[in-house]
Amino acid sequence: MSLDIPAALEDGFARIPTRVAAILFAAYLGIGVVSTVAAQTLSLAVMDAIQASLPADATSPTTSGVDGGVLALDVGLPVAIVLFLAQVVIAQVVGVVGIRTFVSEARTSFPSGVTSHLLWVVVNALVAGFVVYVLIGLGTVLLVIPGIYLAVALYFVQFEVVIEERNAIEALRSGWALTKGERLGIFLLLLIILAIGFASAVPGVALGFLGVPDIAVTAVSVVIGAVGGIVSVAVGARAYVQLKPDGWSPPFGTPSPFADA
Repeated sequence: MSLDIPAALEDGFARIPTRVAAILFAAYLGIGVVSTVAAQTLSLAVMDAIQASLPADATSPTTSGVDGGVLALDVGLPVAIVLFLAQVVIAQVVGVVGIRTFVSEARTSFPSGVTSHLLWVVVNALVAGFVVYVLIGLGTVLLVIPGIYLAVALYFVQFEVVIEERNAIEALRSGWALTKGERLGIFLLLLIILAIGFASAVPGVALGFLGVPDIAVTAVSVVIGAVGGIVSVAVGARAYVQLKPDGWSPPFGTPSPFADA
């Protein structure tokens, strides 16, 4: 099948006002809070470690008086790193459930098998994601354009891990093949998804310029970021379904008998 961007957008947005999307939104919201705490905590811990490494009589600028953010925890660097890595894993788990749900036709209940082989899938999704990010980073260093091309060509690699349960290497091959002949359309779709992401960041930035307290800015940013995240996953999932062969259905299970498919 070929990619129909308007249909992918319409189909993705149509899945937002559903019961499963509401539950996923709560999960994305929780992940947003945990991720913000973890990122700010790691930032504070890194700055504290840099400060501690400087000689007592150092004349270079220090991080004195600077914190990692309103939600930062005052912990050591090893704890901060563990917290950050833990939230990456938790976010990947939620991402797996989100992708599988939006790829299915379930609307009121999650599809059966939504957590099938979860540990194996999460590990391979993390590995595949890391490899893709490294390749995109290297491509970006090489005059930017190769990085953009790789981001488009490998966009559905994690979907192949999550839905088809391929290992990281197989997913790189099949994800590359899935986008063949459709990369211009996928590029345009990614521009729209990026626009959604940028739009979700605008309110927080605007409130920051207006001098709103940091805790309020952070809260608004997390809430709107969760909305933008779930919309992006829904649209990407419906685009993925379009690119699969006619008659294809997710192999991890059909919607449960209670799903309004």
